[in-house]
Amino acid sequence: MIKAVASACLLGMKTRYDGGTNEDPEIVEMFKRGEIIPICPEQLGGLPTPREPFEFVGGDGEALLEGRAYLKGLNTGRDGSENFLRGAREVLRIVKLAGIEKAYLKEGSPSCGVNWVHIEGNLVRGCGVTAALLKRAGIEVEGRLPPSSVREK
Repeated sequence: MIKAVASACLLGMKTRYDGGTNEDPEIVEMFKRGEIIPICPEQLGGLPTPREPFEFVGGDGEALLEGRAYLKGLNTGRDGSENFLRGAREVLRIVKLAGIEKAYLKEGSPSCGVNWVHIEGNLVRGCGVTAALLKRAGIEVEGRLPPSSVREK
């Protein structure tokens, strides 16, 4: 029985911005038991893999939802906010259609970060746009695999 969605990179799928993975053995086992639907908000929002990295300017995912921040491509400087918003809305649609109440999301991601994101060059407390939208909808979100600089602290 499906119980949650999870960032696809946590299942070992090559969906990270650089084409890599962030495999989490516990999430993989849940998937094998049929409990997880993999999602990648960036891909659902129309971004390719690999893709340029993005970071927040002006705030985190909550601020982006409120129109007070945006997501800037680190290579081109382009505003990718609409792609990230579209992906977050698609994830929420999947969650609602499947009756899911929990999400396991990759920390540090501009979409999936639950407690940690990059804002203007710094790894700080905050949430990604998908995590923020799911929280607003009453979905329980759990951050997985924090960035290495956070794990060391």
